Amino acid sequence: MLVRFQLLIFISVLVFGSASAQVDSLAVQKLDTVLLSAARISVLPMRLPAATSIYESGIEDASRQQTSLQEYLVQMPGVFTQNATNFAQDLRISIRGFGARAAFGIRGIKLIVDGIPETTPDGQGQLDNLNMGIIKRIEVIKGPSSSLYGNASGGVISIETIDKFEEPFSQWKASIGSYGFQNYQVTAGIGDEKASYIFHGNYGQSDGYRDQSGFQQINTNFTGNFRLSETIKLKALLNYSDSPEALDAGGLTFEEVQTNRRQARDRNVLYQTGESIRQLKVGTSLVWERNNQETIGGYLFYNRRNFEGKLPFEFGGAIDLSRNYVGHGASYELRSTKNTLKVGYDLGYQNDRRLRFRNVEGVLGEKTLDQSEKFTNAGVYVVDHWKAGRWYLTGGMRFDYNKLSVEDHFISNGNDSGDIQLNAFNPSVGASYAFAKAQHFYTNIATSFETPSLSELSADPAGGQGFNEDLKPQKAINYEIGLKGKLSNRLQYQVAVYHIDTQDDLVPYELADFPDRTFYRNAGKTDRNGLEFSMNYAFAKEWTFQTSYAYSDFTYSSFTTPNGSFAGKSLPGIPRHSSSFGLNYTSTNGLYTSLTTNLVGKQYADDGNTVAIDGYEIVNLRGGYVFEYRDIEIRPYLGINNLLNQEYTDNVRINAFGGRYYEPAPTLNIFGGIVLRL
Repeated sequence: MLVRFQLLIFISVLVFGSASAQVDSLAVQKLDTVLLSAARISVLPMRLPAATSIYESGIEDASRQQTSLQEYLVQMPGVFTQNATNFAQDLRISIRGFGARAAFGIRGIKLIVDGIPETTPDGQGQLDNLNMGIIKRIEVIKGPSSSLYGNASGGVISIETIDKFEEPFSQWKASIGSYGFQNYQVTAGIGDEKASYIFHGNYGQSDGYRDQSGFQQINTNFTGNFRLSETIKLKALLNYSDSPEALDAGGLTFEEVQTNRRQARDRNVLYQTGESIRQLKVGTSLVWERNNQETIGGYLFYNRRNFEGKLPFEFGGAIDLSRNYVGHGASYELRSTKNTLKVGYDLGYQNDRRLRFRNVEGVLGEKTLDQSEKFTNAGVYVVDHWKAGRWYLTGGMRFDYNKLSVEDHFISNGNDSGDIQLNAFNPSVGASYAFAKAQHFYTNIATSFETPSLSELSADPAGGQGFNEDLKPQKAINYEIGLKGKLSNRLQYQVAVYHIDTQDDLVPYELADFPDRTFYRNAGKTDRNGLEFSMNYAFAKEWTFQTSYAYSDFTYSSFTTPNGSFAGKSLPGIPRHSSSFGLNYTSTNGLYTSLTTNLVGKQYADDGNTVAIDGYEIVNLRGGYVFEYRDIEIRPYLGINNLLNQEYTDNVRINAFGGRYYEPAPTLNIFGGIVLRL
């Protein structure tokens, strides 16, 4: 690893040495002048007393493979992603450790797409319906943020899609790659200042690197933007996703990886594990700028999701889930020259009809569970930002009413219906001080809470129906100080140091009596100490350099199970050290290239830290060329993933029974394609 890293640094030095001495600071300035809206009140990122990362799209983004959001988040310190190639379980994202427990989907992090929550009231999130071909901007707030967004807000990821264009257009993209990868996209925009419409369709498929790991998916997205008057804007959206097949190759033991890293687990083949989903989302949002001092906003949406999955065991190994999720929220914002006050509420209702059947070697058997699981949330919040000279002060508080209920329809073995309430109050406070021009020191204290999700509550190790009422919500408090600013028109930086105390961490585990099924329990307490650093340097007219580093010392301060005490042990699934380097070249004649390197340190696979997963370094290279022919913009591109042909683990299955911790990642692979814009 050290030799490869030294080789990479040597190549980078050669590139730096050949670069022009002229400087174009546009890339750095852009990040400092665009407002960040994920904080509920729009604010310059430099002023906000919290660690943030922002991704802005560019013309070169069309050259991305766009199979996973990992491609956009991987250079953000404090944000760690795994499982990018198992499409049956979705990308696993953790921010400062929140979300690392997820066996599938995303937990502990609030996802927002175009101002509408993607995370359900119980804290579950999926990205299989996200159209990455139209991402315009990603904002990330790191650390507990429940005073802003309520349940499962250990961090916030807000995604904005394309909503503006200068003139009507259509864009076509086709790409192919290793392991039978294919992706085809079409995007079109029509309209004027009063009404505009954007349509995007995407079809993707792959055979997968491992046996039984292929997928097939169709995503469509339609948005309409309407200016009803000089002060009122309305947005409507329709999103539909159909994934008829996403296969799961399963976890392997270390010996199986050494024998054949591309094989699927034998039980996963026997039980034909995988999933299929269909999801429909419709929504609308409205913003009314009453005057220069007042803004009223609101949103309303409905989400319908149908999920069918097969797990590698018989009893209850086939799942049929139908989810209805409706949400509504509104806010009022009052501004003056020194103060901005915002009050609002969010309402959410989730109804999951969960059925389980016997999985008789891939064939649906008799029913073993039938219950309706409901989660009702009502949250009210107040956020205030106050400017006083060089000081910028923020404060917020939120109260959430959460009612969880289960109705048992499978009562031949008894009625396990019931309900519980998990209410929470979360305050936060922060201050930023401009001690020099474009230099800010900040500090904050923030809190969060996280209820068990409905799927986690329904996994009862006692074998019963209903909920596992022994599970408690996870709570956290974050103490943070940091520096952020610009040292010149070409260099921007951010440094954060934090300590997080958590109580009743939700931890996944497996049991010998129920192999391959994930259960959850509460750890006593954890201590999380971390440091995050990022820098963006536009060192020449056509060159930019980005680097980041995260130190994550996360340990259990108290945690006792039947297997012993884990006090002092590191939290599994999170490396202590991770860093990234990125070098981008964009010329005025249309040529562009991007070289990124990610160094990930050792991580543990179990609570007892008995199994260590080796660290790795991944180098990705992509580039393309933009030119015009008869009024058609043409963009051919090529990319190489894992340029060093590294053998590493893409996903660590935490506390897996039988040593099945490893999901091997693809070695060197290639993709390429072409984009036509009319």
